[in-house]
Amino acid sequence: MARTNNEKSLALAKCFFPTKLQEDNSQANQRYPRQCMKWSGITADQVSSQLSKLKPYKAPGLDGIPNIVLTKCVDMLTCRLMHIYMCILELSLMFKPWKSFMTIVLCKPGKPRYDLPKAYKPITLLNTMWKVITAIVAEQLTHLAEKHNLLPANHFGGRPGCTTTDAMHLLNGTIKTSWRAGKVTSVLFLDIEGAFPNAVPSKLVHNLCKRRVPVKITNFIRNMLHRRITTLKLTGSPWDP
Repeated sequence: MARTNNEKSLALAKCFFPTKLQEDNSQANQRYPRQCMKWSGITADQVSSQLSKLKPYKAPGLDGIPNIVLTKCVDMLTCRLMHIYMCILELSLMFKPWKSFMTIVLCKPGKPRYDLPKAYKPITLLNTMWKVITAIVAEQLTHLAEKHNLLPANHFGGRPGCTTTDAMHLLNGTIKTSWRAGKVTSVLFLDIEGAFPNAVPSKLVHNLCKRRVPVKITNFIRNMLHRRITTLKLTGSPWDP
């Protein structure tokens, strides 16, 4: 039984952040295909657009800067943030305080027992200015994936304009085509627990390079995932003694 906050933190951290798979260095000297296009940089319109999309009253990260400050000061901050973000991407820099964040541990409602780590869920609070640059890079990556067909045609998750309905139509069509050919159809559905926490950064970057993603973006993702630090904050819960 974990009784102290330190013991609880260790138990929760083990549940939330499973041990990473071993880094694969076999791709260190691999030659990759030419990038799909040269990275065009970040524009002021992209920065102002992402600032305007922020939900004003979300909890801030460790820097204590709330989203509403950014949304109310778009005109003042756009050019300044654009130059900062351009330097980060062009020179492969990373502002260390932006890689430190807080993880709030909350109880999942309706659980019969709260003395098990799985009865809790983590809510991560990122620094607001860090969220803006990651949103811009994610938007650029999505645009490249659609424009240059970097994803398989039967991939629907996380793509604009694609829903679960599209996946069901494809599944339905595939099954009926198989039946018309006189074949027996079997379907295997996999629920992969912990797929994202267990992702190996080096393998992720390797796959992005194979799909011809621009080097500036892959370098940013590599640096973003390297040596991140989080602090668990325990709230009052039925687990407390």
